[in-house]
Amino acid sequence: MVAVGYAAVAALFTPLTWPAMLATLPPLFVAGWVALRLPVRPIGPGLRRRRVVPWLAVVAAGTIWELVALVRSPRADYPTISSIVSPLAGTQWWFRFAGYLLWFAAGVWLVRRSRPPLTAAGARAVGADR
Repeated sequence: MVAVGYAAVAALFTPLTWPAMLATLPPLFVAGWVALRLPVRPIGPGLRRRRVVPWLAVVAAGTIWELVALVRSPRADYPTISSIVSPLAGTQWWFRFAGYLLWFAAGVWLVRRSRPPLTAAGARAVGADR
């Protein structure tokens, strides 16, 4: 509930201004503090090629799109992601609000991934304490 209220207030700030940029700091500090206080998760099996290759393809496609859009003109024919999003982010409160909520959800997901799994008894897995 706190995240929804914070996102609603932060979305009121005009994009690309100091208040809007400073509004991103408290959630970053909270997420960093929580992540640093969590016990270290035991190292699992290494990454498999079948899990990495699709993500590399997505990153490569996005990078190529951005680079081609950067050097081509006019911008209307070859838009960058930021030129597509800017009209909505600059004028629509609901779009900035949704963006903050998605950002918070991604942060919660990343911080929770670093926690060791619970055992059947509800205790943290062995080796999870520091």
